[in-house]
Amino acid sequence: MRPLSFTRNLGGLKKVYEAIRKGYVPGITVKDFRKRCGLNADLSLLVTEFFLCTQVRNSEEYILGDTLIAQTLARTKYDKALARLYFFALNLNLPGERLRPEHREAGALQHFLITQYIYQDTGWINNHFDKNDHIQPAIRNVGDFESGEALRKWVNNYWFISQQCSFVARTDGITETFADTWGILALRLFFERYSVLSPSADAIQLVKAAYQHELHKLIGVPVSWLDERLEGAADMFLTKEFYIFEPSEESNEERKAIQAGNDSPPPGAAAKRRKVTIDQVIRRGDNVKFLKETYTGTCQISGVVLRIPGGSFTVDCAHIRPLGVPHNGPDDYRNMLSLSPSMHRLFDRGCIRIDPGSLSIMLLHGNDIPHLSKLLVKPEHPLSREHFAYYNENLLR
Repeated sequence: MRPLSFTRNLGGLKKVYEAIRKGYVPGITVKDFRKRCGLNADLSLLVTEFFLCTQVRNSEEYILGDTLIAQTLARTKYDKALARLYFFALNLNLPGERLRPEHREAGALQHFLITQYIYQDTGWINNHFDKNDHIQPAIRNVGDFESGEALRKWVNNYWFISQQCSFVARTDGITETFADTWGILALRLFFERYSVLSPSADAIQLVKAAYQHELHKLIGVPVSWLDERLEGAADMFLTKEFYIFEPSEESNEERKAIQAGNDSPPPGAAAKRRKVTIDQVIRRGDNVKFLKETYTGTCQISGVVLRIPGGSFTVDCAHIRPLGVPHNGPDDYRNMLSLSPSMHRLFDRGCIRIDPGSLSIMLLHGNDIPHLSKLLVKPEHPLSREHFAYYNENLLR
């Protein structure tokens, strides 16, 4: 594995923050970003090579305006949440489309170190971040370093960046990453960058890819953390509902409690808001799993199962009464349907009428697609029929 330009001293993650805020505008090429960002040629390459994602159009690399970019521009002050998101991006090793082959896996060595050595069992081993006793011996024979000096520079840079994330050592030797303050954004960042190379990926494929990339190891949490949040996060990403999550830093009281090995203090306002958001993501995942298990991929309108390679199926989970303003539908399986992607699109555009009483189906606007005469509803799926009445009155076109 080649270290590439990571042997150069960036001087801290705040430089990434400043470079993005100064250099990024929508639709900018990598070349123009490097000219605008305020860093010299070596350091600007370090930012674009390891932290940012690109797409290639007409033999030119363009910077993707993903969650990392959006959060950097939205936050007027550099903080821990951004530092942790940058560290995740560094270790993720998903830089998008690249013209030069060596830049397509620029972070391979970082990814190896965090997933195969620093992470053990349920989290990051805190003393494995020691640069002399652990990081350097772990990568000495893995990285293709030109010299001992280059190896040492790489080690110093990685260690220094990890220290800027303000993680806390727990009394059991595990590093507390405070994942619920930033991890949901990390999941979204992964979905965005994975979709650059797999633009048609559905929720099932996104979830599978997240496990294949071992995201729990990149966030520093047990796999159970991922199990609880991943299905809901993938569904919310595809339905563009991630606007609900805003990172909030842990309190000083929370940090002190972790360091002392004590129970968490009573949650403050920020912690309560954070819990509401996380609970919403988990609940969405539970609802999605319920529908998939209940209907095993069958569309409730067409009766069709769309099977894909690997023995799985592709299906969407659609809300009858939409979430958010102005409709304010509940995020509950009583307000959700299992639909094929095509039926989901028609339903969202007000092209399908379902009678609240009989559940009979009528396709509108000349759509002549085979479908059931009545909505398929399993006994274990109690639908709230008033949502169909609301839909027919407010959403039919």
